Amino acid sequence: MSNAADELEQDVEASRGRLDRTLGDLQSRFQGPGIPRDLADLKRSGQAAGEVVERFVAEVRVNPVPALLIAAGLGLLAYDVARSVRRRPAPSYAAADRDLAENQPDRMQARLDEGLEESFPGSDPVSVRITK
Repeated sequence: MSNAADELEQDVEASRGRLDRTLGDLQSRFQGPGIPRDLADLKRSGQAAGEVVERFVAEVRVNPVPALLIAAGLGLLAYDVARSVRRRPAPSYAAADRDLAENQPDRMQARLDEGLEESFPGSDPVSVRITK
């Protein structure tokens, strides 16, 4: 019995040690130079993105015809997508459900009875069906 208690105590101490290390790691991330360094990296990535945009603009100024053709193609694609969405009627699920054979009024009562029997099988002696 004392063996099991000693093992449990060792497990608890090991868990506490892991928790202390995890908390220490989190504290060092938030208090140390990590956040300012992350902000500096973000600023550098923003500068790099700005340089990419500047290079793109310079290329467009040198070669405007390919850029205009690409822009026209993208514009036509967007126009075609928008036009096809407007032309397509919204799906009518109610009409499709109404036309199903199992949803006809003459079949509806039988389906309700089946659902009731499945939900409450044998809890009501009147609803028990005797079959041959």
